[in-house]
Amino acid sequence: MVDRPHNLLQQIMVTDPTQDEANIRAARAHSNRSIARRNLLGVGDSLAENFCAIIGDGTFVPTRAAYLKLFKQDFDNPKTSLRYERIPDTIQLSSSSPQAAEQGHWIATDAAGNTAYTGTYMAMWHHTEDGWKIRSELYVTLTHH
Repeated sequence: MVDRPHNLLQQIMVTDPTQDEANIRAARAHSNRSIARRNLLGVGDSLAENFCAIIGDGTFVPTRAAYLKLFKQDFDNPKTSLRYERIPDTIQLSSSSPQAAEQGHWIATDAAGNTAYTGTYMAMWHHTEDGWKIRSELYVTLTHH
């Protein structure tokens, strides 16, 4: 007789760590491309429905909708908006639950391509029926140019 997972949590956890990391990195790359293209739907693709964040200046963003509203405001003002790129340094997969931790650094550039801000970030990813989604993010601004 073959052992099969008895609940959804166990089913989700039966994954390939190498593939999971690749999927998270691909989702992050898609998000970065979406920001560069001012594609709000693409930015939202990787966010869980219950997403929340603390952005670089310490502001708490309580919902996915509020976070996307900030991007829309930026996208609507291309001459003054910043382009954000998140570069993952490490991704660690949990061995006890369907989640992962992404740590990295970020760069914000202005419309002319000049670096405006840099910092570090941490993201909590959850594996869902729709794949890996970001549950929360924390950004810390370290430099202003």
